[in-house]
Amino acid sequence: AALWTLWAGVVGGWVAVLAGLQAEDVIEHGEAIHELMETHETLALTTMGIFTAVLAWKLFRRARLTGAEEVGLRLLGVAGFVAIIWTAVIGGKLVFEHAAGVPAATMRAEMENRAAGHEHAPGDEHADSAPHRH
Repeated sequence: AALWTLWAGVVGGWVAVLAGLQAEDVIEHGEAIHELMETHETLALTTMGIFTAVLAWKLFRRARLTGAEEVGLRLLGVAGFVAIIWTAVIGGKLVFEHAAGVPAATMRAEMENRAAGHEHAPGDEHADSAPHRH
């Protein structure tokens, strides 16, 4: 099951990398987003390189791994895990802190909508009780 999961992750990861490479040429962005996109791309390619190498080695050795190989592959797996988490953090910053992928016109309309505030029905407040205008 572990090998099949690794296969799925590697194939899915490369599909995500290809989608990201296409998106970088399409979305509106400024310098801050561009720098984060470059970091995100580098981390994604590094992550995929690590997991592709682990998969290739496992397939090449066909379950006849020595103890040292097992340890090495586990260390690479940990490095890949750290890389994928950091890639996700940068991706989150792109979307949630910089609104990457949101067209400028849509962002302007949303900012105007937020500035206008909104009303709640009596007793119908936000569950998180975050401060906002009424």
